[in-house]
Amino acid sequence: MTTLPKNDRTPTVSRVSKEATRFDGPRISKRSKAAAGVGGVVHAMQHVLPARGLLPLITMNKPGGVDCPGCAWPEPNQQDLGIVEFCENGAKAIAEETTPDRATPEFWAKHTVTELRNKTDHWLGKQGRITEPLLYDRSNGDDHYRPITWERAFSLIAEQLKKTDPTKAVFYTSGRASNEAAYSFQLLARRLGSNNLPDCGNLCHESTAVALKEVAGLGKASVTMKDMETTELFISVGQNPGTNHPRSLTTLKKMKENGGKMVVLNPMPETGLMAFKEPQSPVGMFKPEQLADEYLQVRLDGDRAFFQQLNKELIRRDSIDHVFIERFTSGFDEVKEHLLNLDDAELECGSGISASQVAKVADMVETAKTAIVAWTLGVTQHRESVNTIREMMNFLFLTGNIGKPGAGSSPFRGHSNVQGNRTVGIWEKMPDPYLQAIEDYFGFPVPREHGLDTVDALRQMRDGDNQFFMSLGGNLVRVASDTTACERAMSQQEMTVHLSTKPNGSHAYPGEKSLILPVRARTDVDEQASGPQKITVENSAGVVSASQGHRTANKDLNLKSEVDIICSVGRETFGDDFWQRMIDDYGVIRDAIEGTIPGFDRYNERIEKPGGFYLPNGPRERVFNTVTGKAVLTVNETNVLQVPEGHLLLSTVRSHDQFNSTIYGLDDRYRGVHGGRRVVFMHRDDIAALGLVNGSMVDIVSVWEDGERRAPNFRVVEYDHARGCCAVYLPEGNVLVPLDSAAKRSNTPVFKSVVVRLESLGRVAN
Repeated sequence: MTTLPKNDRTPTVSRVSKEATRFDGPRISKRSKAAAGVGGVVHAMQHVLPARGLLPLITMNKPGGVDCPGCAWPEPNQQDLGIVEFCENGAKAIAEETTPDRATPEFWAKHTVTELRNKTDHWLGKQGRITEPLLYDRSNGDDHYRPITWERAFSLIAEQLKKTDPTKAVFYTSGRASNEAAYSFQLLARRLGSNNLPDCGNLCHESTAVALKEVAGLGKASVTMKDMETTELFISVGQNPGTNHPRSLTTLKKMKENGGKMVVLNPMPETGLMAFKEPQSPVGMFKPEQLADEYLQVRLDGDRAFFQQLNKELIRRDSIDHVFIERFTSGFDEVKEHLLNLDDAELECGSGISASQVAKVADMVETAKTAIVAWTLGVTQHRESVNTIREMMNFLFLTGNIGKPGAGSSPFRGHSNVQGNRTVGIWEKMPDPYLQAIEDYFGFPVPREHGLDTVDALRQMRDGDNQFFMSLGGNLVRVASDTTACERAMSQQEMTVHLSTKPNGSHAYPGEKSLILPVRARTDVDEQASGPQKITVENSAGVVSASQGHRTANKDLNLKSEVDIICSVGRETFGDDFWQRMIDDYGVIRDAIEGTIPGFDRYNERIEKPGGFYLPNGPRERVFNTVTGKAVLTVNETNVLQVPEGHLLLSTVRSHDQFNSTIYGLDDRYRGVHGGRRVVFMHRDDIAALGLVNGSMVDIVSVWEDGERRAPNFRVVEYDHARGCCAVYLPEGNVLVPLDSAAKRSNTPVFKSVVVRLESLGRVAN
């Protein structure tokens, strides 16, 4: 048995704005029965057409066009490209960039920072593109951001960096940053002498990276698009692709058409996992395709127990690949003994899945010649997530389902280049060969001591031990756990710097000095001294490809590219001549990547090929660069999370109208929620057991060593959820999770299994 971690920090009181916590009156209807279709097209156009984003949308994810700024779903092979290669939420992401709305100096003069704190991120984002650099200076007694020149902005940052202890400077990266911007950013940090390079990957797939590196030798997926289309069994764990990776539904539809079967493990019935209407087909747009053959509503944090049930059953049946195990794995005898000695009743309690349901899945595994296991944050954001992923990999190793066509591991990455950022050096623990290569190539000393990940960086900021924070995109205050602590942490810095396209919640919590630097978006033309520039990104399958913006409508705005801003700061701070060369020609950056990172041979040449190129992938070739030189089978304890009577396990989820902290709108039509977000999804039997009714108004409370955390004013929504569990949207639920509640080894916030109680407010919503 396991319990949530203790927290010996000073007690904190939940403090969030009235605007952000007031009840927003959501209307509730029946959930949708199929994803996409005509409704998806209509909703996409409702966002794109007013934002004048149709032209970049048509060429998105195609050669010569812009790579989607949303998720990292791979593009099909060139011969398989559709008429268009975008989804509803990709269209919304483009509309966010192409919007004609503007956050002008008049907007910032009208609203104080204190007033901005009382606005939701949905409201802030709808103010439009930021038009010019802005400075907030608390020492002047002014509660506004004011316009500033680029030259003065760079000078202020350089002054701060020159007096900052490198160990007290944090450089945070959003997953939308290009390879070129990310490489420049890590160069800036390491030139200062800091490895404090946290990123959004620490908050989402860090558990994946830790587990896969240990057992398979590479922290990435082993599958290609072709594998996913041709596999005979696709096991989806903790995913909602209809909202978070909508283009994957086309791939899953192809898999089904090729005779494949699909097993889903998810506490909630997600529309996109059940049925799909193909919007590119006149027939498919109206005729739903069933996706899931078996839908198992697993208990939160129950995936580990389920895969132990399944692996135990396969060993009992001797339905395992002895040849693969003998040739390519280590640790089999210990794992076999451990699994066979596990108590069946405890496993069923942990997963919520009966032995007969497990047997059905085992039958499907026996029939299938190939299998893929895919997962997202529903797996990675628990206390024992690393062990859960190791157990899922045990399944692939026991059945020989890795390193052959149609088989392997498939973590779906949520941000368009979060994987590429890590590849080019955005990590606080980059290995010494990489650091030595940077030192040799550029000629300055590179620190070797590991830096801070996102949670540890926020802890250092919270505890008053940090001076400088710079964010390459993103909205850290809204995506991290412990919202109140993060707001306070950001405000305590000597300087905060945000590279942003639009206003967001993090801007409302400036340091003593704070700069907002408006950046060109992916759809914008990026013209430098050598001409129009391309950037590159890496998708979930490990393919690196080019992206180029063509939109000139924003050229009247006083914007700079991310690369230009980062390298200008480097130039002003250190004076090295390579910074300006990188600004003038991004090919210079790609040459540096090629010269310091294996796998990028002929980088500038190969990105000219339509579709890009694959990076090396050992597990795909059955090469496992682990400590044993083989795939490592591991012993993992079940550790069923205990929930006190009268409490529930809570998970945060996205609505269909959002991408991480970006709220596109206030509807979640797949779940039947319209015009609001403060809802808690619960099974009707749990509602009755707690003395509530459908529509009851409640506060949600989590209790920790340092005191309770409270998320107020939620409407109870009856939903076919796994018993004993509930779900709320992020970022509304993030306040319930302390910074000190993090996954073992990966330090990822525990957003997906939070013990809570519901306090009735004595009224029922209309």
